[in-house]
Amino acid sequence: MTARLDTSRAQRFAGPFRARGWWRDATFLDDLRAVAGAAPDRPAILAARAFDRTAIALTYAELAAHVDRFAAGLVALGVARGDLVAVQLPSWWQVSALALACARIGAVIAPIPVDYRRRETEFVLARTEAPVYVGPASWLGFSHRAMLRELAPALPALRHRVLAGLGTGAADPGELDLDAFFADPAHARRHPPAELDRRAPGADDAFLVMYTSGTTGEPKGVVHSYNTLHAIVRALIETAALSSADVLTTPSAMTGLVGFLYDFLVPLACGATAVYADLGDPERTLGLIEDHGVTTLYAIPSYVLGLVAAQQRHPRRVGSLRTVITGSAPVPPHLVPSARDALDVRVLSLWGMTEMGGATFTRPDDPPDWPAHSDGRPVEWMEIQIVRDPDDAGPDGPGGAGRLRVRGANLCLGYFRRPDMFAAALDDDGWFDTGDLVRPDGSGGIRIVGRAKDVIVRNGQKVPAAEVESALSSHPRVAAVALIPDPDGDLGERVVAVVVARGEPPALADLRDHLRGLGMSPQYWPDRLHLVAEMPLTSTGKIQKYVLRDQLARAGVSASTGSPPASRRSRAGYP
Repeated sequence: MTARLDTSRAQRFAGPFRARGWWRDATFLDDLRAVAGAAPDRPAILAARAFDRTAIALTYAELAAHVDRFAAGLVALGVARGDLVAVQLPSWWQVSALALACARIGAVIAPIPVDYRRRETEFVLARTEAPVYVGPASWLGFSHRAMLRELAPALPALRHRVLAGLGTGAADPGELDLDAFFADPAHARRHPPAELDRRAPGADDAFLVMYTSGTTGEPKGVVHSYNTLHAIVRALIETAALSSADVLTTPSAMTGLVGFLYDFLVPLACGATAVYADLGDPERTLGLIEDHGVTTLYAIPSYVLGLVAAQQRHPRRVGSLRTVITGSAPVPPHLVPSARDALDVRVLSLWGMTEMGGATFTRPDDPPDWPAHSDGRPVEWMEIQIVRDPDDAGPDGPGGAGRLRVRGANLCLGYFRRPDMFAAALDDDGWFDTGDLVRPDGSGGIRIVGRAKDVIVRNGQKVPAAEVESALSSHPRVAAVALIPDPDGDLGERVVAVVVARGEPPALADLRDHLRGLGMSPQYWPDRLHLVAEMPLTSTGKIQKYVLRDQLARAGVSASTGSPPASRRSRAGYP
């Protein structure tokens, strides 16, 4: 059944956004054709696989040929214009080929992170009613084939399960081997380029339904058109001054927006080369930089610090790397000088979300350490607004932090089949409430201080969780940290610091002494410490705080009495 995607927002803004040059009439298929025609032998993709010795190399001409082949195959499977195609692959070149094949026939790609299991995968497949699923038969010891076999009876819209690595053995009804199926020349004979051309989408049509990570609630299917994505991509290219001479990589999976942008759309739009890695590991990333001359890297702050540590342990020749772009989490103050010393790079920080990609950026001409103090200022086609609570008398009250609202050409078309949720985030003037708390950075930009839904109110005062987390992350024995509220009868909420230790675990007193040394107000210091082996993360590397809250509640940590069971006190680090 063809999905009905609401493109009314695109129709509303198409005129003014085009008039300002923020949207266009072309699509990313036109970008592919332009580069394939002008520089057919230019490397488009170098795809490194964790379990292969060599990278798979595709030129732009080869990528264009694969796109037509995959598009004909999707038509052969009955994919119609407007249908959603679910793709749950690692960061392999086939993700780009499938996405552009969807574009070739007017279909919509719906990526699913490869580490999603039954509950999350079923949610996306059921909500999108995708007729085709493409994924691995198995990945990292998990059988996606078996998972889909279990899910299929409850998904009447799902007609075909195309699996990489299925092989030539006996297949269940509805199962197809990815390589064998799309290599069949019969599809192209039955569905030649002229037929594919008649299915071509417009620039304001939907291209992507990307489900949010679910850090605070139900995942939402963010719908992007070719033009909203074009505005996002343009912001990245212009801010980082990227060109066809660049080589880009990111450890972020292509089934999340960061990987979809930096591994796929950004290099495609500027005719550059993308280096894919299906498993993120700092040592491997340094090797890819050295082997392929990577010039630009996007990674979350904790991963950048992992690169720094790996380079200090085992130096590699990474002189090609000029720019590291980071975001998705607060940038610790020590990251910028550490990256500069170990990697000799400039660091740019950004703020964004699935609904609008990167919207604010620090710039190359900012002071070198500015990314440690700012999440940047908006690009020309995005506006920001800080809405403060006039009744808030705390330290982040009037003149301080407020809720961030944005509007502009990057903003998505809406939430798939949840127009009510999108409408609830918009006001009559088109301002979108991001749910983030920010304060002005003093130079026309913003600094994220926390999430409105994650606010910790201690003794009547709001605790800027992101700022405290950023400060604590600079402690030498803290590998990762998240602040969680703990209900308290006297103070309203106490502050729990959930910490992954680096080496010997710190004590609560160590953390407080560290914040004291940084000059942070005592009302922001953690009341308790809880040590964990690892953080629950989304596919984009964000900490899932609701999972931590559930874990702490089950462990008896979150209790209004303020005390865990005696057997847990020493492990939790409570005084």
